[in-house]
Amino acid sequence: RKFSKQVPAVDRMEKMTVRNQKKAEIRTEKYSREQEIKNTKKMREILEDLPGFCRQYFRGIEESTGARTRLAYAYDLRVFFEFIQRENPSLKNTSIRDFPISILERIGREDIEEYLDFLTYYEKDGQVFTNDARGKARKLSAVRSLFKYFYTSEILTKDVTALVPLPKLHETPIVRLDSD
Repeated sequence: RKFSKQVPAVDRMEKMTVRNQKKAEIRTEKYSREQEIKNTKKMREILEDLPGFCRQYFRGIEESTGARTRLAYAYDLRVFFEFIQRENPSLKNTSIRDFPISILERIGREDIEEYLDFLTYYEKDGQVFTNDARGKARKLSAVRSLFKYFYTSEILTKDVTALVPLPKLHETPIVRLDSD
């Protein structure tokens, strides 16, 4: 009789664990690719509603930001430009898509502060939206990033968003569960 080499149970378990890890990595990669495609499609939809110069901005920040960050920024910038259109009588009849980049030069510190105030509570399409300090900070970060990009690209001569402080975030107390 030939003797077959028996593989110890520990080795078999390790091999199974490695195979399971590889399968999990493949599933994660597949999920990540699917999410990337989904986010890219959403991004393209939102870009249709934004001024044309926003395309340059998003291409410019693509290497330094994740897809989800860019998507969140696109949503936030849409709210910002809707606010600008709504509050500025000379823009009421202009499509947001047609806003020229020069509009950013006309926005002042006070406009940004009014935008933050607007974010506290607003209605859109019959739905009510509210933002606490954290939501306002995120939305201001999107606007700041846009201004900073065009300012450092020497397209804007000033960055008024740098003059407006981020809303103060209040730390939430750590809640500990008692063992009792």
